[in-house]
Amino acid sequence: MIRTISKTWIYYLVMLFGILCISWSAVFVKLANISGLGSGFYRMFIGFVGIIPLWIFMRKPINDWHSVKIAIACGFIFACDIALWNVSIMLSKAAISTLLANLAPVWVGIGAIIFLKEKPKRVFWIGTFVALAGVVIIVGIEKIYESKLSLGHFLAIGASGFYAVYLLITRKGRTSLDTVSFTAISMLVSSIVLLIICVVAKTPLTGFSTQSWMYLIGLGLISQLGGWLAINYALGYIKPTIASVSLLSQSVFTALLSIPILGEYLSWIEVSGAFVVLFGIYLVNWKK
Repeated sequence: MIRTISKTWIYYLVMLFGILCISWSAVFVKLANISGLGSGFYRMFIGFVGIIPLWIFMRKPINDWHSVKIAIACGFIFACDIALWNVSIMLSKAAISTLLANLAPVWVGIGAIIFLKEKPKRVFWIGTFVALAGVVIIVGIEKIYESKLSLGHFLAIGASGFYAVYLLITRKGRTSLDTVSFTAISMLVSSIVLLIICVVAKTPLTGFSTQSWMYLIGLGLISQLGGWLAINYALGYIKPTIASVSLLSQSVFTALLSIPILGEYLSWIEVSGAFVVLFGIYLVNWKK
């Protein structure tokens, strides 16, 4: 029993490490100061290049090609999520775009019932709606009531749908495929999809400053490689319903990072909303 509890805490600590890494995503995107689609492509491509040595070193055999197909599907879905989210960041506050993109728990809960035949407990729904109430507070009740949501907000909400699908199917792919292989395959597919999107949209992919390249490298190696290696590992052991709400804390960390680095100060109402989000996450996870 003690050994099981210890292992559970390891998975949660790995998840926390991954969340801290991806919390830098919006900050790096803003600092790179290039198009959202361009930063999305380089995030994936640099992350994929970074994982190649580790993938070669591990040399784990791939026996379940069904899981490979799931990894490919995850790569396509994650590329769509990143494309929408990165563009939304350039059109609104980094913290708010991150929060809206993390509305995924609602879609994950519904998807778990329909597709995974998992029935989330009552505390999950209570915690989820408390967390979503925090999101409403941060975005602003007046903006929602008066339908003043910007294009950036709508793109972030769309990204949350792709995010939810990714979380739902990742666990299926992780049952028989190791974390490194799963992450490498999905990042390769995401890189290809985002490159195609950039070419079609005629997005410039060269001519950036040295400073922009440094931030793109940080985005690829820290946020993508480090963050999603850790999260994909944890998703093999933590239910997607629980993980999706826990990932909402990314929004709070991003908001905290945005204050000293981006100068995006939050009002007291937005800060109180952040605490409500964290309380909702606590409700979902407290039994764990």
